[in-house]
This record gives sequence, C-alpha cells and structure tokens, in this order.
Amino acid sequence: MGQAKRIGLTVKRINDLAPPAPGGQDFYWSAAQAGLAVRVTAGNKAFIWQGRYLGKVVRITIGAWPGKSIAEAEVVARRFQAELDAGRDPRQLKRDAEAAAVAASEQARLEAVTVAQAWADYLKDRQPHWGDTHYQDHLKLAQAGGEQRKRGTGKTLAGPLHELLQLPLSELSGDAVERWAAKEGLTRPARARLAMRCLKAFLRWAADAPDYRAAVAGDQAITKRARERLGRAEAKQGCLLKEQLPAWFSAVRGLDNPVLAAYLQALLLIGARPGELLGLKWSDIDRKWSSLTIRDKDASKGGRDGLRTIPLTPYVARLLDGLPKRNQWVFSSPTSSTGRISEANHALDRACSVAGVSVTPHDLRRSFVSLSEWLELPAGVIAQIGGHKPSATQERHYKVRPLDLLRLHHERFEAWMLEQAGLPLPVAEGLRLRAVQ
Repeated sequence: MGQAKRIGLTVKRINDLAPPAPGGQDFYWSAAQAGLAVRVTAGNKAFIWQGRYLGKVVRITIGAWPGKSIAEAEVVARRFQAELDAGRDPRQLKRDAEAAAVAASEQARLEAVTVAQAWADYLKDRQPHWGDTHYQDHLKLAQAGGEQRKRGTGKTLAGPLHELLQLPLSELSGDAVERWAAKEGLTRPARARLAMRCLKAFLRWAADAPDYRAAVAGDQAITKRARERLGRAEAKQGCLLKEQLPAWFSAVRGLDNPVLAAYLQALLLIGARPGELLGLKWSDIDRKWSSLTIRDKDASKGGRDGLRTIPLTPYVARLLDGLPKRNQWVFSSPTSSTGRISEANHALDRACSVAGVSVTPHDLRRSFVSLSEWLELPAGVIAQIGGHKPSATQERHYKVRPLDLLRLHHERFEAWMLEQAGLPLPVAEGLRLRAVQ
C-alpha cells in the first residue's frame, strides 16, 4: 500500500499529484469529505471511497479523473457514507445504480429500434429456412417503392408493410395495426392479408428473440378488429374446364417464348406450385428413372427434407428437351439477372386473352387437382405428386407409393389431358420420344 496523505482537493492539486514508483499507488484523502480519496497510479488518477462494513474494509471506485469532477465525487462519497451509517453495504448501492443504468440504456435502445431493424434481422435469421420465393415475398411486402418499373411505365408502389416498418418496435400496437389495416383494406385487401400473416409470424419471432422480446408481446397486436378491417378471403374458384383445354393449350403453345410456353404447360401437367417449378434445375432431372426432384416449400407438405420426387411424364419430358441449356436453370432467361424467368403472369394473361379464359398460375395447380376427378384418380396420388399435406392418418403413416405407382396414374392423367386438348400423345421409342399422329 502506498502512502496516505490528507489534503484539500482542488483541480490544480489533483493535476499536480506526481505518479508513484512503478507498480505502486498513492492515496490522497480529502480533508473535507470522510472516506473520499484520489488514488494515483503510474498512469491513472481516480476517486475512490473507503469505509469499514462489518469489520472489513470496503473500497469502491467512484470514477476516473478528470471525467468525474470533485463535486460529483463528493456527492457519491456522501451517499456511500450515508448507507454505511445506516448499517447497509454501500457496494449494493453501486450495484443498484449500475443495474439502473444498464436498464435505462436498454430501454433507450428498445425505444430507438424500429420495426424495420428488427424485420431485417428476422429475414436474415429465417432466410436459410425459407424458399427463395417466400423470401422475395417478404422483401416485396416491405419495399419502399418509388423505383422505375421494369415493365410498363410509372414507378413501383410501396409494399403494404412499409408504413408499419417505420414505427419504433415498441409502438407496434393493436391500435397502430388497426389503423394500418383500415387504410390497406380499401385498396389491396388480399395483399394486406398476406402482409398481416407475415407480420404475425414476425411478432412471434421477435417475442422469442433476446434483442427484441422486451419490446413486443407476441402477436397480440394482430387484433380481431384489425383482421375484420381486411375482410375474409374468398375461396378461390379459378380452374380450367375440360372443354377449355383445346383453346388453352393452343394459345399457350402459340406464345413466342418457348421457355414460358413450356413452363405454363408443365404447371398444369404436374400440378407444382409456380415457385417450385421456377426453381427446377437440370440436375433435378433423372433421365434413368424418368423423375423430377421438386424443392417443396415445406417438408411437411409432401416430401421429406423439403424435397419430393415425382414422375417425368412423356409430354413434359419432350417439353424440357426442347429448351435451351443456358445455365443451371431449366426455365432460363438470357436477360434476367438471376439467369431464370421470374414469373409468367403476363405471358399467361396474353394466352388466356386469346383462349377466352381467365386463370392465374396457381389456378393451373388447382386445375390439375380438379381435372383428375374425371379419371377418379386416387386423391392421395394427386396430393403426393402436387406436394399437398396428407389429409388422413392412413395417408400419413401407412401408404407409401413408390415412383412407378405414381407414374402409372400420372401418365394416364397426362394422356387424358392431351387427348382432351386434341394434341398427339408422345410415346417412348428407344431413348427418344416421338409423337403419334
């Protein structure tokens, strides 16, 4: 222990205090305040308070000089001395003060963090568990808009969630969501319902995330009133009729882009989700066993490990054989930044206009299921090919249909649809396909 001296503490005297010998420390005790001292080491000067509690010496660092002023140090020393005089441990006072400072800092952080910041962390955390289409949907829901449209004129609109993302996370309340829902429900209720479902999942994630759980209370902000503002989604009825198949196939086959034409026909003939088929790679095609490996949107919805294997039927095989192999993607595009087509909605609209029908890409998946009833195909077969979740205990746990059994039904279904459309049926001829005239 270094030498102990009692002085009147002034700025000049503290500044003039000489450092002790290397490795030592000196204490200069305040003549005015009991227990207060300046501790001087080789490279530092700091205020400390020292007293005796339960027969043991208690020493507490108040703060470094000159960051802590003399007056501030004296105030803290008096508080410590008062605690000691009252029979309490002054160290607990310091611990309480530090805990309060940490709590205040955390509260300030939570009040400053926006929904957008938490949303960005949410997307980063969940992206490895999502398909690309699902991830892109979340980006579009939150986009700021105002960019020049790639197709047509004008600028893009802000996503339905963009307004909410500007709020502090702590202010994302039921009232805020209800006001948002009332506004969005007037112009784009269907898109807003999707946004609300995504927002609900985000709030559940935030309630479990260490950095944000103190700012939210789960999905309680999604109130019944907010849901009512957006209305109830009507059951989709879009579907091709058997009588519409000739006109539809003729119009789609007449598109000037063979990649889009093949994509739309394959959607109808294999019943895949639009995003699943867009993600098909050449490496997913097994010519030996005539199969396609589809990246299912969810392992629980048809396949294991997020994959399902379905038959590669003869007509679909011929469609794919006619496509250019520009890169890894089956449905490639020479102009897209991703190397593949991003959607086929506009092409489908043009074909539907020619054919005199009205369906969306997802309606083609619905048509696959609905048209299968003409042949009374087993519902479980159609569900397994399309990637629907099994609907009964027997389907989930007891029926395991191998690829060759699926092919038996799938090829019969394809042949029937081509027959209704008035198209020649492809048949195997060695390793090549030819059309039967």
